[in-house]
Formats: sequence, C-alpha cells, structure tokens
Amino acid sequence: MRSITPTSRRLPGAAISLTAYDYPGTEPPILFCHCTGVCARVWEPVIAHLSIDNRVIAPDARGHGDSDKPRVGAAYTWRGFAEDLLAVTDALNLPDGTLAVGHSGGASAIVYAELMAPGRFSRVVLIDAIIAPPEFFPTALPLAERSRRRRERFDSPHAARQRLGNKPPMENWAPEALDAYIEHGFTTCEDGAVTIKCPGEIEAYVYEFGGAISLYDRLADMRAEALVVTGEDSYMAAHAHHQHSHLPNAQLITLPDTGHFIPQEKPRETAAIISEWFASGGQSA
Repeated sequence: MRSITPTSRRLPGAAISLTAYDYPGTEPPILFCHCTGVCARVWEPVIAHLSIDNRVIAPDARGHGDSDKPRVGAAYTWRGFAEDLLAVTDALNLPDGTLAVGHSGGASAIVYAELMAPGRFSRVVLIDAIIAPPEFFPTALPLAERSRRRRERFDSPHAARQRLGNKPPMENWAPEALDAYIEHGFTTCEDGAVTIKCPGEIEAYVYEFGGAISLYDRLADMRAEALVVTGEDSYMAAHAHHQHSHLPNAQLITLPDTGHFIPQEKPRETAAIISEWFASGGQSA
C-alpha cells in the first residue's frame, strides 16, 4: 500500500477558493474528482491500493469538503465544476495532457472541462459519469428533496457511522470507504458532535442544476482517451454504454454485483482498474 498522507493546498477556483489534497508521487500527476455529496479524501482507500506511483491531486469540489460553498443554485452546474478543474490545473501549472479520474459528477466535470479546453486532458477514467439525455435529469429531483431532509448533525462520529452505514447507499460501501467519509466528510463541534461538510441544500442544488447544460450530444467532440467504468447494478449502466459508443476513443468495463458507488463499494478493484489503465498508456507511471 502506498502512503495516503497528503499535503493540503488552498487553490483558486472559478471565483471561489478550493481545498485540494496532494499525495506525493512521480510525474505525471493524476487528478482525482469525487462524486456529489462526499469529499476528496473519500478516494483514499482507492489511492492506497494503486500499484502505480503517480502523484495524485484530489480537490474538494465547490460546496464539498473544505472548499468554498456558494449558496446560489446556479453555481452548481457542470460548467462551474469544470471551470474549477481548469483553474486547479492552471494554479498547479499542470501541463496539457493531464491525466484524470472522475466518479459520477466528478467524471462529468472532467468531460466538460476537456470540451471547454481541448487537450487539457489526454487520458481519463470516467466512472459512472452523469451524462445522459435531457429527460434523465428530472428523475433526480426526488434526490434533491431527500437531500434537503437529510440529517446533518450526529452526536458523534460513531453515531454517524452507525446510522449511515446501515442505510442505502452506504450500507454497500466497503468499511474503509465509509471510515474515510466519516473521518473527512464531517466537522467536529466543540461538544463532540459532528456536522456534515456538504449541506443537504448544496447537494440538492447539484441534482437540480448539474445537468442544466447537456453533455449528452457532445460526446463525439471529446478527444481524450477514455476508460468508461460502470457497475452492472448501477442506474447509470445503460447511459455508460451510450457514452462508450459515442466517445471517439474509449473502452468500457462493467463490474458485476456493483452499483453506482463503484469506488466506495469496491476500492481495491477500482484501484486495480485505474492502475492498469494508466500503466498501459503513453503517460504511465
């Protein structure tokens, strides 16, 4: 297992500031972008099991973790997340052809960023990207309603783990993934209670505004080489197959007995897929 002790960096995003975690390793670096509602350090069980030595940079997306949290719904379209990624690559002086891994909304942000700045990414892993036809996105509105009703404060980290770990979707997460989320996705209060770092209102904004700008019909313009990863039981599986068939240079992996939260459900398998993909490419470790 590799070291998972990162350096915390404060970086400029698009009109906001972001916190990013920099895990030491060899060049070229790989940018890791997390899904909605969690935080960058939820990637650590995956990073720990990478068999490649590349430096990893994992930013907290806007509204998540320790990054700034605009309180305007329109700030949470894929465009805003993509502009943040481009700002991060600029702030760190990352060259064109950067490598990237994204899950869910993080994968959507990578695709949008590459469409905005062609050539910024050369080789990417897209894990269940939220890229689907326009009629898909109204189906996410119940998720927004549930997010607003979600409990945000727990008496202790243990109480949070007990409650969340016994409910979907986290009941299917690997223990180390749930541990990482509880440790890094909450703020500890003076009385020992913990509060979630991504408030339900902000998570709801992502579901309501994220797909406002469609990427579905623009996949053919994506030039980065892509590995599309989905789970056999994921609600995004059919859309991932569409992505694979419309991206100009893509491969597809479907994991059996796996839902949408692939890195959290199967961190070791996810690490093996990522490692093999980049080790076999032109910019491997």
